[in-house]
Amino acid sequence: MRIYDYLFYKTYILAEKSGNFEGIPVFGGIIFVGFCVVMNVSAIVMLAEGFGINVGIDFGGWHKYPLGIGTTALLLFYYYYKGRYKKIIERYEAKASAGKKIHPFIVIAIYYVSSFGLALLAGLFKNKDWIFAQ
Repeated sequence: MRIYDYLFYKTYILAEKSGNFEGIPVFGGIIFVGFCVVMNVSAIVMLAEGFGINVGIDFGGWHKYPLGIGTTALLLFYYYYKGRYKKIIERYEAKASAGKKIHPFIVIAIYYVSSFGLALLAGLFKNKDWIFAQ
């Protein structure tokens, strides 16, 4: 969960700087982290289906609504429970003041590109295309 905590911190900082989520930068961070979680879950589901395990989740069908709402609700509970988001922000701000600072957009872009690439590879594996063709 540390990678998601760090990603939450960086998206929180970016939301705070951009002013788009002026009143609620925590919710802005949760939205971005939720998108990452859903991308990673879809990659895992595609890998499982590539190995012949039928998970039964269709991300294009009706499953996308409960998955999105459920992911957001779980992340809201996770970050707001006993003020966990405050502890995460304090921890990473203490580390950031001691070392080099990486711009939040760079961290988010690297994570999104790598997650998207893994999801594409998982989809190719599932469909037995490209290097996975028999």
